[in-house]
Amino acid sequence: MIRILRWLVLIPLGAMTVYLALANRHHVRFSLDPFNPEAPALALDISLFYVVLLSVFLGILIGGASTWRGQGKWRKEARKGRRDMKRLSDDVAEPSENLPVTVAPQDRRP
Repeated sequence: MIRILRWLVLIPLGAMTVYLALANRHHVRFSLDPFNPEAPALALDISLFYVVLLSVFLGILIGGASTWRGQGKWRKEARKGRRDMKRLSDDVAEPSENLPVTVAPQDRRP
């Protein structure tokens, strides 16, 4: 079910991306100099869809990094829990030297 929904979302999203790229092929000036718009010190003449797609990609990267960083506390707790579980299972698996070992009597019937 999820696979079908994924394809139902990805196919239209891919089609819209191709449409965006084809509809916005004209060049625009991408400037990083807000003080001199007529003759900027740092400017690029690139297609508009590159600017849009790059900004979406950067947004995804920044959002993913901030989410990953925000969940660090929970990953730390999970690591601690796994270490505790391993330590406890190792303690249970090893026979203690202080406890006497009893052997159950065997049933001897003639």
